[in-house]
Amino acid sequence: MEKILITGGTGNNGKAILENLANTNMPVRAMLRDISKAPIRTKNISYVKGDYEDEHSLLEALNGIESAFLVTAFESSFAKKHAAFIRVAEQAGVKHIVQLSGLGADASSPIDIARWLGEAEDYLIQSTLNWTILQPASFNSNFFASADEVANLSTISAPFGCEPGATVVTVDHQDIADVATKILMEPNLHKGKKYILTGPEKLTYSDIAQILSEELDREIKYMPISDKTARLGLLNSGIPESDIDALAQLWPVTREWGHTIELSDHTEKLLGRGATSIRAFFRSEIHRFKKKEV
Repeated sequence: MEKILITGGTGNNGKAILENLANTNMPVRAMLRDISKAPIRTKNISYVKGDYEDEHSLLEALNGIESAFLVTAFESSFAKKHAAFIRVAEQAGVKHIVQLSGLGADASSPIDIARWLGEAEDYLIQSTLNWTILQPASFNSNFFASADEVANLSTISAPFGCEPGATVVTVDHQDIADVATKILMEPNLHKGKKYILTGPEKLTYSDIAQILSEELDREIKYMPISDKTARLGLLNSGIPESDIDALAQLWPVTREWGHTIELSDHTEKLLGRGATSIRAFFRSEIHRFKKKEV
């Protein structure tokens, strides 16, 4: 019977964990809202339908599970969904939850996303469950949203200005998945621990454009845009305005304080290898950033 449950299996992080576990003989269960979207079909992975707003479905998904990976989208319902999952996990007899949170999590923060993350962490810490909390930096995979612009316009736009201190710290989703997989396989070694997951470097968007230029062998220019323009672009892509409001709070923080974010060696210590660089990420995903042949 399955002892490990993975949520978020259609997202970059959850899918990467499932791909890792598909290479083992360990029975694994994955919870999806729509089972028809199951990303991987292997003998050791089964799928169950689950919805954070349906506690009965959560109980079915968690029945018999010992360890679970908990991830949801960074939106206003983040803490509420985590609280529901944790509450049902306690009822189901789950022993350990690996929670994907984020840098700066703080239930008292004036920054919405940091507060949502902090509230979710508090729910888990105050529960009866054993826990491990992962606090990743911004995901490298967020650059996928710029892939068409890079491919077709040879630019990458962002509301982060041009000041040298406006640096970003990111982390690769495969690094997150490898850390999470390791913890799920040996949870007792990581009880009550928080791990900060970052890449190996701080970069400005001009640095990132230069790396893309070198990997694509053509010039990619960084185009600083206003917050208003960035908001409009997100609205046009279908993101709810309330979520955009939360994201927009992070932009001036990055411009003014991005350089103060510290790099972490937790990934290296946990995995016995260096964290994935932005260059390595772009190199492995370069097909996404190339202009499509007609």
